[in-house]
Amino acid sequence: MSLFLAELRKVWGNRLFPLLLAVLAAANLLLLWMGTRPTTGQPPAAAYRAVGAQLDGLTMEEKGAYLHGKYTEIESLVKIGGFYRDMAYAGSSYLQAYRDENAAMFDAYEQEYKDKSYTLFTDDLNTEYRLFNQLQNEYDTVAAYTDFLDGVQTKATQLAGISIFQNDKTGYDLKNIEQTAEVYAGLGATEIDYYPQKGLYTAISYAFTDLILLASMLLLALILVRQERDSGLLSLVRSLPGGRLKTALAKLAAFAASLLVVLTVLYGVNLAYYSASFGLGSLNRTIQSVPALMRCTMQITVGQYLLRFLLAKWAGAFVMGLWVMLAALVAKRAAAGWIGALALPLAMYGVRAAIPATSHLNVVKYANLVSLLQTNELLGNYRNLFWFGTPIGLPLVEWTAAVCYGALFAAAFCTVFARAQLLPAAKRGLVLGLTRRTKATSIIKEEGRKLFVLNGAAVFLAAFLAFGVYQGVTSESYIDADEIYYAYYMKHISGPWTAESRDWLTALGRGVCPDAGRTAARGARRAEQRGNAGLRRTAAEVQYLPAGRAKQYQLLLKGAPRRVAGVRERLQKVVRLQRYR
Repeated sequence: MSLFLAELRKVWGNRLFPLLLAVLAAANLLLLWMGTRPTTGQPPAAAYRAVGAQLDGLTMEEKGAYLHGKYTEIESLVKIGGFYRDMAYAGSSYLQAYRDENAAMFDAYEQEYKDKSYTLFTDDLNTEYRLFNQLQNEYDTVAAYTDFLDGVQTKATQLAGISIFQNDKTGYDLKNIEQTAEVYAGLGATEIDYYPQKGLYTAISYAFTDLILLASMLLLALILVRQERDSGLLSLVRSLPGGRLKTALAKLAAFAASLLVVLTVLYGVNLAYYSASFGLGSLNRTIQSVPALMRCTMQITVGQYLLRFLLAKWAGAFVMGLWVMLAALVAKRAAAGWIGALALPLAMYGVRAAIPATSHLNVVKYANLVSLLQTNELLGNYRNLFWFGTPIGLPLVEWTAAVCYGALFAAAFCTVFARAQLLPAAKRGLVLGLTRRTKATSIIKEEGRKLFVLNGAAVFLAAFLAFGVYQGVTSESYIDADEIYYAYYMKHISGPWTAESRDWLTALGRGVCPDAGRTAARGARRAEQRGNAGLRRTAAEVQYLPAGRAKQYQLLLKGAPRRVAGVRERLQKVVRLQRYR
């Protein structure tokens, strides 16, 4: 016990690790804010929280009526707004026919649109529509939980009678169907109480928190193992009574205890942030009330799920951390240790990504270190894996893998700690047979080296750069439909004016409206006679329009050269016809 407390004091007794943990928690909070801040066309956090407050105290039927009613209202207002925008450019028989076909909608909501007497949780109708479309779909998912259970039993009965499953050589498919139906058979009495899942589910599934957790493992390995080996103190410690196996076990115990504190801090920050911004809802509702976790087979509450989530995440992280500790101990130099600590998780991530979930090798996919950190996949879903023709549950596979990996890495760590020499690496004094000489430097270079290399600022900059690239790749564009059509037409006919461009524009007009085709052709011939500079300029300018800036688009059209006015007018009509036909 004294050795365990001594190892704990190494971690928590000085200011270094608590300070670094505070920095990691702050970085995690910053990434949370950057990842969830409202973007163009996306509902803000306050909107989710406000809708959640409206749903508090209502029954499931009342929540459904409220969400469906708001969705119908907002959808109708958006359609009426689009109708009036198109009418402002040029009325047509098509728009009048559209109004006649939707007379009931106009009678119910047209005056409300004109008076602007509707209530919004966001800044505009389009964002409000996205919000309630998402919330309505979430509600419909959990409200149909009883139907989902009935469907599992019905499918099991139907599929069991199909010959293709009965004639399967391994019998896996039929066994899987029967076992799934048996697991879900006892969940019919589960009560559902819906609340928007955005806050809760994002807090426990944020990917960058796992990266921060991996960084904390490296710091713990640095303090508990690497510093002592590089300084030569480890050889002295191992020479004392009980300085080998007992010390190794004490280090692993201190690592596990410290990792639990780190996990509590990181996910505590996540839950506190999302509780304050999005809202978490009641922790006493069943876990099946969360749409993303509806397939969970445990009859527990959200609060109980969070506790099990923390313990399961801790177990998976500890197994991963055992490998980090082993790599840090075995490597002769620190850099080689960090490379080895990261190489195995990256390799296993590649294996996980390469094997499909439906493959007969799916046991290999899930029995690795990376899958052990996918806690919601383990606890919040139900899946059977193929094991020589027999379906086995995902929890059995992952917990067995955790025990095997943990025992292997712990035994290897203790063996190396007790029997290997573990001498500090010799200083590199010779390079190509010559004595290493110091190089002249400047104050700026030296301070930069200390900041970026010694203190790790380069790592954080690289992490933020990677996050920026990730956001840029995964960000969605919210270009208006009119802009999409107009940009498509302009890009197609941009550049030198040729007969092919004229024929394409004429054929396009004939395909939509014969009159539009003739007028477009006349405008095209005038542009050809008077010079195509204005048309090329309009086509080039439209490529630089910011996404979602419809007003700038209209101003650009109004300022286009008069000699392409006929083409521009007919393109606008093509857009309206494509939208309402």
